[in-house]
Amino acid sequence: MSAVLELLPGVRLSPLPRVLPRPDLPMDPAEEAAHRFGGVAATAVHSFEVAAAIEAEGVTDRQIQRHYGRADAFELAEDLYAETPRRYPEPTAAPSPWQRPLLTSVLRGVLYALPGLGFPLGAPMLTGPPDAGGLPHGTFALALSVLLNWAWNQALAHRTHHRLGRGLRRSAGRCLLYGSFVGAGLGVLGALLGALTAGRDIGGVLLFCSGQALYLGASCVLLVLGREKALLLALAPAALGGTAVLLGLLRPTPSTALLLVATVLLTIALACRELRTQLRDTDDDTAIEPLPPLLASLPHGLFGMAMSLLTLGIALRGGHLDVAPMAALTVSMGPAEWLLHGYRHRIHGALRAAHTMRGFALLSARSLALGLLSYLGLLAVLGGALGVALAGSGGGGGAALGGGIGAELPGLLALGATIWTALLLQALGSAWAAAGICIPAAAATVAGATQLAVGGIAATLLVAVACWSLGRVTVHR
Repeated sequence: MSAVLELLPGVRLSPLPRVLPRPDLPMDPAEEAAHRFGGVAATAVHSFEVAAAIEAEGVTDRQIQRHYGRADAFELAEDLYAETPRRYPEPTAAPSPWQRPLLTSVLRGVLYALPGLGFPLGAPMLTGPPDAGGLPHGTFALALSVLLNWAWNQALAHRTHHRLGRGLRRSAGRCLLYGSFVGAGLGVLGALLGALTAGRDIGGVLLFCSGQALYLGASCVLLVLGREKALLLALAPAALGGTAVLLGLLRPTPSTALLLVATVLLTIALACRELRTQLRDTDDDTAIEPLPPLLASLPHGLFGMAMSLLTLGIALRGGHLDVAPMAALTVSMGPAEWLLHGYRHRIHGALRAAHTMRGFALLSARSLALGLLSYLGLLAVLGGALGVALAGSGGGGGAALGGGIGAELPGLLALGATIWTALLLQALGSAWAAAGICIPAAAATVAGATQLAVGGIAATLLVAVACWSLGRVTVHR
């Protein structure tokens, strides 16, 4: 450029002036106001918030008039709010409340299955003429007792969890105290009605079923209150004795049945201790809105009854008792709870990640498929392993799922899909939908329909309902 200018006549180049440092001049009033209160104005939703911040700084109207040329804090706040771009910060991601240790869920699954080891110890009480259909003596009494207990305890757990979720520990303790007594009474009544069908030799069956009903009532208290380790301790006598009988180290006699009595008494004692702790709580029941009516727990009770019928149906088929599929379903209920929590944990993230209703529905369906397929894979492994183990030990039912696993596994998986999806719907407020599908399925099972057909149809309907209902954001709020 300088060479070109030198060729022009009359143009004289002079050196560029040296840039001198700028003295510290006072900041422009508008810049000073933006610098001082711009952060508040960028995140405010109304100019009044900016005015409150100005006044909180101790800036008077006189100072505002002199320095900023505005009449008062409100006029200055309106100008700042209008001229400052909005920069709302992203909300901090709240931790998911649905994360649960896998070990706790596995322990619960083991606790669901361990009471089955009491049956070898109670064999002397269950000897007698076979029931109708060639089933072992006392089967109908045991089944009817369990049916009533499961239904009642499912509804009782729903009402207790509703209280615990609202901090009503004393009210939850009273609910468990009265409810466990009623549940035990229903179990004994069911055992009496079932034993009367045998016509004779019902004393031992009634004694065994009464102990079972008392145990189920007390164990419900411990499980609802999250006292898994205490229940494991209470089950130790019956579990160790039953294992010794299965391994041939011990023969069941009336004396060994005392181990069952010890387990029942220990479970009741631990449940009473926990209930005393709950009843000492000083929560204010009058400060909370009224609890839901009893009718709200009805679908949970019906669902529990349907689940017991479906589970017993796969164990009492073909005129003989198959232990392996029922044991696999029982043990899998612990990991099933963990997978249900996993679904809700993923939905917690999906609520933040999805930007459209369709996107959220797709994330919900994908999470549902992941949880269901994971559970079915686990159930298949458990069913095969228990079938082989029982077949090798000579236990009943091993051949049904051990040697012929290819024929029995589809029905077991169909039932598992039904149970897991129904549990998910029930946990998310669709208890009537779960009960409305599972009750006809249970009735069809009792009528003699195959497990594969019943479970397949019920699972298909439940998955369809889950995809439709759980894809709505409002269900998860």
